[in-house]
Amino acid sequence: MNLKHKRIRLQNGSLTIEERTNGKVWIFRWREPSTHGRTKQRKVTIGPVNKLTKTQAQRKAEEYRGRANAPEPLVTNGDLTVAQLVEHYTERELGDSSGKATKPRKAYLYIFANYIIPKWGTLPLKAVKAVAVEDWLKTLPLANGSKAKVREVFGAAFRHAMRYELYPINPIANVRQVRKRTIDPEILEPAEIMAIMNELEGVEPVRTAFLIAAVMGMRRGEIFGLKWADIDLERAFLHVRRSYVDGVVGPPKTESSRRPLPIPPPVVKALTAWKGKTLFSHADDWVFASEYHFGKQPLWPGTLWQRNVTPAITRAGITKPKLGWHTLRRSYASLLLSSGASLRVSMELMRHSTPEMTLGTYAQTVGDEKREAGAKVALLVLQGGNAA
Repeated sequence: MNLKHKRIRLQNGSLTIEERTNGKVWIFRWREPSTHGRTKQRKVTIGPVNKLTKTQAQRKAEEYRGRANAPEPLVTNGDLTVAQLVEHYTERELGDSSGKATKPRKAYLYIFANYIIPKWGTLPLKAVKAVAVEDWLKTLPLANGSKAKVREVFGAAFRHAMRYELYPINPIANVRQVRKRTIDPEILEPAEIMAIMNELEGVEPVRTAFLIAAVMGMRRGEIFGLKWADIDLERAFLHVRRSYVDGVVGPPKTESSRRPLPIPPPVVKALTAWKGKTLFSHADDWVFASEYHFGKQPLWPGTLWQRNVTPAITRAGITKPKLGWHTLRRSYASLLLSSGASLRVSMELMRHSTPEMTLGTYAQTVGDEKREAGAKVALLVLQGGNAA
């Protein structure tokens, strides 16, 4: 960024173990620049030894190691503008080596460029006030969920400023913005999914990809990012090791996304049949490789949906608007809830980090379940509480 910095000697810090009352803990130590060219020693507790391996502790220490080696701005905190903070954040948190998946990185960059910078970019950080941001969000022509995402991205920049000691507070923490949708997104009921599957009979590999999305709830980027080496058909499980989004291969969306998944028998059967047909069946080949590109990249999921799935939906007589690959993930979450799966199991199969994401954002009750529940309540009331 366009700030002058002091140069400091790069350091790795040190990871050690200390004895505490409750047991041994990992401690990370480093030195930070202080006044008059001096340095001061800092340390932080990473976590208990009995819960973190050395490798895990080293990963957690990376954040502090980055701070130890970060250049110290010569400008005062009050002079730093929002645009300069965003540039600092982008360099360190959204670069190719950041580890963030491609889609979230693009979303952050888009929000910075189209919402935050145009409104707040020239202002100093001290001019950003919670109530002003709250009032600004009300004026944006966006859904509640999108406004909440803008708030989240703005807050991430200020948390970054605090971590690098560029600014002491996060005013966005006090910004109120509801996330609840005014209209629930569409989901497909089992009979509708089966009707579409029937219309896709013989249309491969679209039908197999659709089946995986419907009965495993995987994100489309994860499905089309699969290679045969990720799949163990004999033991019926797969690993999500990458994501293919907008023509770019990147890491999965979150660490939770990397959890292995069991493969249901119908998917094992479909994948086995597809592996026997495809020209690209070696371990390092894409499962859904593009013949047009000689197997060098996967098929484009959006194109497959428009060319094959959308016509199948029409032929099946389904008129619900705005259906896509993500509809199948939402439908899967709702069917898990309907089937009586525990919240823990549902979380792990969806590979969410929090139960709130599984219940609050994805899972909806499907039509038949609502009707049956309503009928049971009506029966209970009309029979005076004597219904079985």
